[in-house]
Amino acid sequence: MTRSFSWRVAAVMPWVLLAAALVPLRAEAQFTALTKGPLGANSNSYGVAWGDWDGDGDPDLYLANDGPNVLLRNDGPGNWTDVTTPPLGNPDNGGAAVWGDFDNDGDLDLFLVNYLSSNRLFRNDGAAGFTDVTTGPLGDAGPGQGAAWADYDRDGDLDLYVVNYGTPNHLLRNEGGGGFSDVTNGPLADAGWGVGAAWADYDNDGDPDLYITNDGPNRLLRNDGGGVFTRIVGLEIEDSGPGEGAAWGDFDNDGDLDLYLANYGMANKLIRNDGGSLFTALTAGPLGDTGNGMGVAWGDYDNDGDLDVYLGNYGTGNKLLRNDGAGVFTAVVSGPLGDGGDDTGVAWADVDGDGDLDLYLASDGTGNQLLRNDLAAGSHWLQLDLVGTVSNRSAIGARVRVVAAGVSRTREVSGGSGYLSQDWLTASFGLGSASIADSVIVRWPSGILQRWIGVVANQRLRLVEGQGVDVPAGPGGAPLALELPPPSPNPAREGVRLRFLLPDTQPVRLSIVDVQGRLVSSLIEGVQPPGWHSLWWDTRAPGSRHAAGMYVARLESRGEVRTRKFVVLP
Repeated sequence: MTRSFSWRVAAVMPWVLLAAALVPLRAEAQFTALTKGPLGANSNSYGVAWGDWDGDGDPDLYLANDGPNVLLRNDGPGNWTDVTTPPLGNPDNGGAAVWGDFDNDGDLDLFLVNYLSSNRLFRNDGAAGFTDVTTGPLGDAGPGQGAAWADYDRDGDLDLYVVNYGTPNHLLRNEGGGGFSDVTNGPLADAGWGVGAAWADYDNDGDPDLYITNDGPNRLLRNDGGGVFTRIVGLEIEDSGPGEGAAWGDFDNDGDLDLYLANYGMANKLIRNDGGSLFTALTAGPLGDTGNGMGVAWGDYDNDGDLDVYLGNYGTGNKLLRNDGAGVFTAVVSGPLGDGGDDTGVAWADVDGDGDLDLYLASDGTGNQLLRNDLAAGSHWLQLDLVGTVSNRSAIGARVRVVAAGVSRTREVSGGSGYLSQDWLTASFGLGSASIADSVIVRWPSGILQRWIGVVANQRLRLVEGQGVDVPAGPGGAPLALELPPPSPNPAREGVRLRFLLPDTQPVRLSIVDVQGRLVSSLIEGVQPPGWHSLWWDTRAPGSRHAAGMYVARLESRGEVRTRKFVVLP
């Protein structure tokens, strides 16, 4: 290949296979490799970008290659057609490819990064095909590697961050009318050996922050508004690499986004977000894989309600890391999942509309593959297509929270991540055994918050900004959530003060139970208004004196449950 990785191999430690972490695939997790026709005809591929460019409802595929690029149209289960026409078949050294509706006209446009020539913006003109509308800083000649869309200034249109290898990166602001201006300043102009970029609102303040992977120390840049970005310094988050793919996902379902980082020839890391710009690196078991890490993509492949992660390794065997809960991951490598080719970009999409996520693997010379997920029926799912009106039309940067059976799951629509790639823009949720999502809350990039109640599982829905029920927002535009702070005082003698927060008018039940779950006292049951509520539970009231011991305050509403333990003294 033209862009050799030999310079990386010489600089890294020998890889070590963590054989003890490899276990057989569970019976319900089965993938079939599809390579028929154009799916497997390409090699020397890097970027993988899923996007429904023709608006027919199924995801199509663009491949950025070391040579002519390819657009594959999804014509139904198992049928793919190469529909590459000028200018999409760009013959240069392709890097990242990312879909986004930059002109808000309702169809997806494509930005392509080239390594040894000018980058390109292809405008989607519907039946007329694509037009090269590259002007000004869009045509930066690199050497380009990564790119990602985001509305960093929240003005309703998509901006671009472009990563160069050894020369300064660029933030390109969308000025409307097809024009972009270079607004790079401060740490945004990072001139390290850049590889990739991934936007996400890691601090939950309502605007997208930026993570950059380098062949050297990575960078997390916090968006402070007004075009100002601040570098967050920390050993864990500024991993020394050599960094390749990075992807954000809420693996522990705690409402903030965590980061998985793939390093080439050194240990990978799951970087847990602990809030307040504090992070913890988790490398236990297969998380610290030391293969030649490249592609990274989060997806709930088994629809059990938590995010799993797939690793594309360059020549050292891929791995699907199954999330078993409580921070424990198991490597599954049976069949095509453990592909040993020279894999690069990887990305998820439901290509056949059956409710589970399928996976495309790009390879640098050994043949690409579509891995069809043949998950056995059982777990429920929900897929959401978001359409911005005040926000950018693609809804890139929208935060979606789905609550089902008392468990909250969070996704953020991404404009590009992993290694030079982009997952499907449809927000996909596994619901496990829950047949109904009690609530769906969308925080749009504009800051508008909306809720949908009682959404039936096993369907794909189109949610339009402005057509849901508005809900109140907290500081920084974050959605208010059901909250039950710790009782006070604790331990208590005379009684405890209980406070709880409701995001909107809703039925609620507040009760006291013992540690065996038996009802001790029912305090509130019925519909309550939004906002904070407070009441005093008197443990020594006449006729209702309660014995010393441990008790649990339990708050229930719309399938969500919050509990707090406290102690009553003699």
